[in-house]
Amino acid sequence: MESKETPGHSLAALVEEVFAFGMRQAGLPEIIQAPTTTIAAQPYQLSTQILQEPARPPGSLQVYAQRRELKTAFELAAMIEFDLAQHPDCPERGFIVTVYGATDWRAMLTITPAAGRISDPQKWRDLTDEFAGRLRQRYDLAWD
Repeated sequence: MESKETPGHSLAALVEEVFAFGMRQAGLPEIIQAPTTTIAAQPYQLSTQILQEPARPPGSLQVYAQRRELKTAFELAAMIEFDLAQHPDCPERGFIVTVYGATDWRAMLTITPAAGRISDPQKWRDLTDEFAGRLRQRYDLAWD
């Protein structure tokens, strides 16, 4: 069997030339004239559950849909300082919160001498971390 290639035609075009509307053409080699088997397509069953669910964006787009509100480091630090001040044992002054980082921002508590004697400074640092963790779920750090 010799191969006939024409410029700009693919193998699919050659097959279309051989079989015109599903009918074999006369004078073709036996290998091409062999009978073909047709497989009947099965209809696809749509469930009503799929049709009733709201459309959801692909996974990568869900990240953007769930974007959190932006706050500056100063705003976040002020919010944490305010939450600390609500504690009955918090000193009136001497606590400084610094927010730093990027995507997974953190908060650091500095206790100055103005706070006076603090019996358990680690308790206040842990409380600062807890407040920062709650805020991190709602706010992203914005850069000025």
